Amino acid sequence: MHCIFYPQSIVVIGVSEKPDNLARTILLNLRTFSYSGALYAVGRERGEVYGVPIVPSLDEVPDGLDLAVILVPAPLVPGIMETCGRKGIRHVVIESGGFSEFSEEGRHLEEQLIEIARRWGIRFVGPNCISVVNLDAGVCLPFAPIGRETLRFGPVSVVAQSGGVSITYAEMFSAAGLGVNKVVSIGNKADLDEADYLAYLIEDPGTRVVCLYLESVDDGRGLMDLARRSEKPIIVHKANRGSASQSIARSHTAALANDDRIVSAAFRQAGILRADTFGDAVAIAQGLVLPPVRGDDLVVISRSGGHAVIAADFVDQYGFRLAPLPEEFVGAVRSLFRADVIAPTNPLDLGVIFDFDLYARIVEGALRMIRPDAVLLINTYSKTEAEGAHHLAHQVDRIVQETGMPVALCMYGEGGIARELIGQVSIPVFLDMGQAVRALAASRDWHRRRTWTGAMPEGGPGRSLPIDAPDGPLALCREYGIPVAPWAVAEDPDGAAEAADGLGYPVVLKALSARVVHKSDVGGVVLGLRDREAVRREAEAMRARVLERVPQAGDLRFLVQRMVEGGVEVILGGKQDPAFGPVVMFGLGGVFVEVFGDVSFRVAPLTRADAEEMMEEIRGKALLRGARGRPPADREALVEAILAFSRLLVENPSLAEVEINPLLALPQGVVAVDARWVG
Repeated sequence: MHCIFYPQSIVVIGVSEKPDNLARTILLNLRTFSYSGALYAVGRERGEVYGVPIVPSLDEVPDGLDLAVILVPAPLVPGIMETCGRKGIRHVVIESGGFSEFSEEGRHLEEQLIEIARRWGIRFVGPNCISVVNLDAGVCLPFAPIGRETLRFGPVSVVAQSGGVSITYAEMFSAAGLGVNKVVSIGNKADLDEADYLAYLIEDPGTRVVCLYLESVDDGRGLMDLARRSEKPIIVHKANRGSASQSIARSHTAALANDDRIVSAAFRQAGILRADTFGDAVAIAQGLVLPPVRGDDLVVISRSGGHAVIAADFVDQYGFRLAPLPEEFVGAVRSLFRADVIAPTNPLDLGVIFDFDLYARIVEGALRMIRPDAVLLINTYSKTEAEGAHHLAHQVDRIVQETGMPVALCMYGEGGIARELIGQVSIPVFLDMGQAVRALAASRDWHRRRTWTGAMPEGGPGRSLPIDAPDGPLALCREYGIPVAPWAVAEDPDGAAEAADGLGYPVVLKALSARVVHKSDVGGVVLGLRDREAVRREAEAMRARVLERVPQAGDLRFLVQRMVEGGVEVILGGKQDPAFGPVVMFGLGGVFVEVFGDVSFRVAPLTRADAEEMMEEIRGKALLRGARGRPPADREALVEAILAFSRLLVENPSLAEVEINPLLALPQGVVAVDARWVG
């Protein structure tokens, strides 16, 4: 990978002297960014471009060059790759399109590339990509012209599945004053993929923040593992957010486990910061280059009262607290000017103060006396005040460097003059207070999560699955220590009545059939049966109802279960996700679970912190705490049940889906009353 980003010699293949030739632009970009290594060019005809001679054959360049960049029609690429292998060139960038993204014929060409690369030990970028940029070494390989004024050198590196997106991010990070270090467009990722680049950038000394743009996640668990081990923050802009499967769901879990919700949950677990837009990713990166925000206490200082009110809304939206202002601080502020112009509140409105030097002194005083986790300073100013306002920005920059405390500087200058500050100070300059608070929240969330995010816990050997037993899911739950209401299976109504006598009344009667997924939908559940005759009578009626609605349910049997009353109905679901493996779902359960969709997700195995967070994320968490005079649910028992269910899912990968619904969360303990699986 080092030779791709730091090549000492590069050959560009597909170059001509024609003005519209794309490959010649690659040489132009290398010259523009002062690449100092050896350059060679190969094309159909001899010539010269930007001082680089063009030769008609790769055989005329030296053996063992570090990097070949190929931009020729797709059918020619395999032959060129073969020659690269023979010439000892072990690193290649294929910018040509027309492969698996284009046609079946292109897919076969791509397979040839992979075979040739493996045979010669070649690692390659692409195909179908804009290529690689490394401003640290003057490497700029896109086939579109890029000016020096477009890209600024900085600490953010970008990996993107889209070439256009990679350039947009490079330009936006540069325009925000952050700058970029390395940029790679991975294209079809036939060889090197996002995990390979991420692993390199995590160790790269020039990279402080990594931003990934992904349209698909092929190895979600591998991505999570890399992120958990990383000492650097990782931002992921994941597009293509619709459900990847259009198949009809066979369970509540499959219906609710939209792939994108799993992606978001997995990223949170691994400490990955998810961005929704380009601007969101830039704001996150700006927050990450500030000193760390370690908690929720924020002080807002604003020149405009209206801006202060709007800022308070963002403070609430992102989970910050407005720290109270102690009398010592209020007194110090009042000593600077007339007392009647200052209200001792947070946000602190300094609207009638025109001395910007006082703003800097107030910021310093807030950091020293209040010791908040961060300060947001909002300044609005006219063109005539620009000199003083920009001097204030430099003072805030100095304060941040000297104190190591995060101050988000948000500037609203008349006619857009605040943009002039970007790049003149070492701290980010925010032009929108929402992005400023978002940035502080990203810093807080990253530093909070990295304190406890570690490797995934391991599962153990699976238990024996009672595959043929109609009550197998309940039996497996019990094997994993999840309490289950006592039950028995009966073949006919008389057997059901006999089983009820043995269990004790009242009981619940349920239909058991491989053809019946949701029992209540076909009249397959009757509650509160209190004597033998009622059980037998209801079993006869249930058989008739179910067979009328599901004629193919010829295997119908009955599950008789001691009735458990009270508690909150919750659901535990799980499935094997193609990208992330076993995934656990928790939420409010019962027959309306799909209607309300009040669920949360985590990739298994789970930690105790994961289980506790899942309970806090659902909207109905107040029910678990005891709403309207009801006793609270046994939180510890719920945590243990979630962790047990996680182990069940991890240790039995042959189960495509598992579901406990409902699991009754009682004041003391939990009880599973129904479960199902799909093998």
